[in-house]
Amino acid sequence: MRQRIITGVIFTVLVAAFVIPSYWFPFFILLFALIVGALSAKELVSAVKHGGMEPSVPLIVIGCIIPMLILVISYFMKIQMTTALSYYLLIELLYAFAVAVLPSVTRNDGKMYLHDGLITSAIIIYVTFPLYCLCAVSVFPENGWFYLIPALFACWVSDTCAYFSGVTLGKHKIVPHISPKKTWEGCIGGALGCALAVMIYFDLIIYRLDDFNTNIFVFSILSFGLGLIMSVMSQLGDWVASLIKRRVGIKDFGNLFPGHGGIMDRFDSVIFVAPVVYYAICIMTGNLI
Repeated sequence: MRQRIITGVIFTVLVAAFVIPSYWFPFFILLFALIVGALSAKELVSAVKHGGMEPSVPLIVIGCIIPMLILVISYFMKIQMTTALSYYLLIELLYAFAVAVLPSVTRNDGKMYLHDGLITSAIIIYVTFPLYCLCAVSVFPENGWFYLIPALFACWVSDTCAYFSGVTLGKHKIVPHISPKKTWEGCIGGALGCALAVMIYFDLIIYRLDDFNTNIFVFSILSFGLGLIMSVMSQLGDWVASLIKRRVGIKDFGNLFPGHGGIMDRFDSVIFVAPVVYYAICIMTGNLI
């Protein structure tokens, strides 16, 4: 436990070292995304190789660079947030499709390249889509930095509340075939704790920053509901990562953070939460058109 706490504090300081400067320099978050994306892709490649698959590292690198270029170009060309996302989806999905099928089409040496191609394209989308959303949240909207914070902290609040709820109250297993320690009590405790934290943050910060045409009571209900959704998606992200690890036969994605695993073990929840925050901002600011 002591090792986990020390590592958790160090991890928090490292994240803050990138997130705080992005308040004054929004594009600083791109450096954060590039580092997290590179380490996540590396760990995923190592994991699936351990499971007997052979993804293409050069194609993954190209696929991870494309979204950052789209975001930067869209920002300086003053393209709308949702329009920029459509460009990302169009270009990146076409690229991922090509990555999945072209090796099988262009080679005839008898090997099954389609499986490895699909794994390669899956890693590209799995890593780039949430990180693109995370960067877009910080860069495009006014006061975007203040939306970036819950996209990160909500996941760890949910994990912490779920852990302590599960330890103290947990009796009923929820996904024993994927993660034997997860319980319904932990899941519900994590969701309620996350929802409460998000509601308080949105009431104290977001409601006072942006001019919403609703009273504080209704806003609190909506932000509480958003927190519930964020927690559910956070836990789903954790389950998906656990499923991948179980299928390839590893305990953790890495050992970068002793007691916590690798970078993917810390950001598996953010992968599913970042898109939720992105679309929530689009709805709240009236840009989802």
